[in-house]
Amino acid sequence: MKRSLIALCVMAVAFSASAYAQDLKIGYVNSQKIFEGLPEAQEAQKRLDARLGQWQDSLDAMIKSFQEEYQAFEAQQGLMADEAKQARQQELLAMQNEVQQYRQRIFGNSGEAAQLRDKILAPLQEKVLVAIKEVAKAEKVNFMFDKIEDATIMLYADEKFDYTFKVLDVLKRGNN
Repeated sequence: MKRSLIALCVMAVAFSASAYAQDLKIGYVNSQKIFEGLPEAQEAQKRLDARLGQWQDSLDAMIKSFQEEYQAFEAQQGLMADEAKQARQQELLAMQNEVQQYRQRIFGNSGEAAQLRDKILAPLQEKVLVAIKEVAKAEKVNFMFDKIEDATIMLYADEKFDYTFKVLDVLKRGNN
């Protein structure tokens, strides 16, 4: 009798869990395809690529100039006095530092290229996120993910599935 009651309880829990899971709806989008299909995103990418190309051309010119100067120094250093050689080495070191500083200022993690990318693409990304949330709500999707090549990012989640504050509460009470 006791075993059949336990089995009945387990079946009831399993049935209610599977019924609830059937109500759970998960979806995904490919944001790269969305951006490729959005004319304003294509135009923004062209503007960004044009500016990045200008910066890259400047960097390439600086690198070429440095390499030419270095090769000239290598060819002439045997004929140079020690003071002249040291002075030229300092000039070359300054040129090399200038190239590295330019590269970091433009192409570093928070450089001008990253700032421009954010400035140009952020409004479009926000527009796409709003559309994704709109579709998720209309289709009654609980979770919406972005399927990127090697990663998956959650773009939308129904707030009823947010357990952040419960976890914080447990941590603050020390029940971990």
